[in-house]
Amino acid sequence: MTELNLTEKTFYSIQEVSDLLDIKPYVLRYWETQFKLLRPARRPSGQRKYTRKDIELIVRIRELLYDKGFTIAGAKKV
Repeated sequence: MTELNLTEKTFYSIQEVSDLLDIKPYVLRYWETQFKLLRPARRPSGQRKYTRKDIELIVRIRELLYDKGFTIAGAKKV
């Protein structure tokens, strides 16, 4: 699994997660529609707040899709 270099922050913005994991923000937003477990909280302004748990899930999804070659449907089953 990818070694994450997370600071001691409680929440991360979509841009921070995108930069950290090298995944485009629109891909993260799409994954939110496809994976029910990936539901970041929202600030009152509507901005997403990703937690460490959300980021770990994103790393797992990315590993299944990009490294192991699963389809979205296949990754959902796993």
